[in-house]
Amino acid sequence: MTDSAASLKLLDLYPTRGLYKPGEMVRCILECEALNASSVDFTLTFSHGPNTIKTRSETHSLNAGSNQVDFSWLPPLEAPAGYGVEISCQTDHASRLTIQTAFDVLPSWTSFPRYGYLTDFSTSRQDEKAAMQGLAKFHINGLQFYDWQYRHDQLVAPSIEYFDPLGRPLSLEAITRLIKAAHEHGMTAMPYLAVYAASADFWRSHPDWQLYDQDHKPIPFGEDFLGIMNPADGTSWQKHLLEQCDQVLQSLPFDGLHVDQYGDPKTGFDASSQPVDIAKAFGDFIKAAAWRHPDRPVLFNAVGNWPIETLAAAPVAFNYIEIWPPDIQYIDLARIVRNARHLSGEKPVVIALYMPAEREVNHLLADAIILSAGGNRIEIGENARLLTDPYFPKHEAISESLMASLRSSADFAVRYEEWIGPLKTESSAPDLKLPDGVEAFYRKVKSGASLSLVNLKAEEPLCWNTGHARPGVFEALVLEIPLEFVPQKVWLLEPYVSSSPQHLGHHLNGDKVSVVVPNLDLWNVLLFER
Repeated sequence: MTDSAASLKLLDLYPTRGLYKPGEMVRCILECEALNASSVDFTLTFSHGPNTIKTRSETHSLNAGSNQVDFSWLPPLEAPAGYGVEISCQTDHASRLTIQTAFDVLPSWTSFPRYGYLTDFSTSRQDEKAAMQGLAKFHINGLQFYDWQYRHDQLVAPSIEYFDPLGRPLSLEAITRLIKAAHEHGMTAMPYLAVYAASADFWRSHPDWQLYDQDHKPIPFGEDFLGIMNPADGTSWQKHLLEQCDQVLQSLPFDGLHVDQYGDPKTGFDASSQPVDIAKAFGDFIKAAAWRHPDRPVLFNAVGNWPIETLAAAPVAFNYIEIWPPDIQYIDLARIVRNARHLSGEKPVVIALYMPAEREVNHLLADAIILSAGGNRIEIGENARLLTDPYFPKHEAISESLMASLRSSADFAVRYEEWIGPLKTESSAPDLKLPDGVEAFYRKVKSGASLSLVNLKAEEPLCWNTGHARPGVFEALVLEIPLEFVPQKVWLLEPYVSSSPQHLGHHLNGDKVSVVVPNLDLWNVLLFER
């Protein structure tokens, strides 16, 4: 402390971008509040995973009141790599104030997609920079622009300002500003479209393009809202929609395509009453779009995990799966993520789940299971609000406690991405004797091994789609883990509390490493360092 750090509050610390590419300077912003103008010595500690790699001090002059202090660092060129940042300072009372964040260096966002969403494209919107900075706090690196389009069959509006099919006022200028702001904050912008939906007027005027049911009746979606078209390869509708995609990517600075379906119909017939293989049509559309735009990521929603075999084999940038009943148990989430990774050659998986914001435990358990299995969730978007409904504009506010937990786990996920998550393939679990209710996920990594433990302790299997109590805590959990190496250190992490590792004592018991986890609340991760 140079003059005085009396009554100094460290309020927030965050990176300016959702990801950094190799060679980019990393900037972190410290928000703090000082009672008086002062000059303060800050200590910066940079960590790569659990280990400190650099420490330095900087002195900054603070004004009385609110301050934003800018810190920068050029990390090593190696990628992918996750880092932690801690900033601390001494107070008048000999105690230290500390605050943390994290960031990562990725060659491409699709290697570890952290997908968010936007829904407000109105002319009056002017908060694009603040909105993107808010999302960067969660390390969001890709955004789905949901329902930005003019019509399902005419994606780009004929005028700058327009109304969408539900009467919402939208603006191409607002969309362009949001895309630009996303790029400035390390985020990719993905436009939403539906693979077989057309406006009611267009649908009715193109009977030869429609999809029909087994009674040869055209298939509507909603009451006089949309109609389902025949998406088969080579059809007039497919050609039309591909041309619409061309126009989108030529007219606006979007980065790729996010393609949706509605889960049903799964079967249908063309105008000549010939059966249409809808799953194959989806795969063919992805191939055609990827061929026309080889440098643009293409995504496709596997609604209800269907048809995952076709979609995982197609040239999608990563798997995107919207989960619905009957897959309602938390362990179903792990099974679905693991299966998609297996089918796609270990591509990352993004999961969409819709749960009320008030069910905080459900969100935390779902996130823990999904990341541990090698996926991630699309959940944070518009003004840091929670995705809770398949119609994205029905997002909900988040409580302070859930916000803190999600910020903490987002920091954890990027800082330790070389130990757990989409970048690392899950390994066969060692012979573990775990109590009922503990789900384990094991990975062999370059620096050692990781073991993720998720608490699903309950009398009946816990389900993500119904409210339930917090699982009972496991105390003094003894683990004996057979490893192929003798660890030099064992670290314990509680992702919903902090991304700081705690040293955990261990000893050898024959060919096994023995540790005692003090308590398992919801989610713990152990790192066994070579």
